Amino acid sequence: MHETTPFLTTDHAAAAPVTDLVLRWVTALALALIPMAFLFGAFAGMAAEVHPQTVAVVTVCWFGSWTATPLLVLAFWLCRRHPALVRAARWAGWVAPVPPAVTILLALGL
Repeated sequence: MHETTPFLTTDHAAAAPVTDLVLRWVTALALALIPMAFLFGAFAGMAAEVHPQTVAVVTVCWFGSWTATPLLVLAFWLCRRHPALVRAARWAGWVAPVPPAVTILLALGL
């Protein structure tokens, strides 16, 4: 039996093309959720007397949805071409939809 060593590649396009395709759609979805999260987060303040802790979390995610999400999407799209920044780009791509999704889900629960 011949043992072969794994081929280490620095070409990130050949390493995980499916992951990059999925992350392109995930970041597009994150950008599409921003207006809805902005609307839901703006209306969440009306429940401040009844659910103050939930509204506090919604407010933080609301700010994150229209400030951090576009920056994370931009970081994904800019950093995915550089081999040294591929991990950071993938991390940014997976984290980008979290603030809008949390804002929407928590606001629906109010």
